[in-house]
Amino acid sequence: MSTDPPLATVADVQARTEVQLTPEQQARAAVLVADASAIIRARVPELPDPPPATAPGVIATAVLRALASPPDGNKSETVGGHSRTAAHEGGGLYLTEDELDLLRPPAPAPRGAFSIWTV
Repeated sequence: MSTDPPLATVADVQARTEVQLTPEQQARAAVLVADASAIIRARVPELPDPPPATAPGVIATAVLRALASPPDGNKSETVGGHSRTAAHEGGGLYLTEDELDLLRPPAPAPRGAFSIWTV
């Protein structure tokens, strides 16, 4: 059984953040990159080969979002008078439809002649 290579690398993720990833975060990022690549291949079956240049950025965005989500699965937390709520209730790794659209091939242009009748 052949395994498709990931569509991004941990270096792609690191390049898109100013925070130096710890070795633990790098290991988790590697797993998340592989997971995001598998999700993309499942959700975008028409993914071109080679993948579009947007793939590393899309994956890095999803991985950084997952790394920033609370590890205990909480969707909100309050400390004193301050609270914060996760933007996406699911937390963890996910891709938005807009992100997936960046990976899909463009829709073909309509072809053929047509007429518009006016009265």
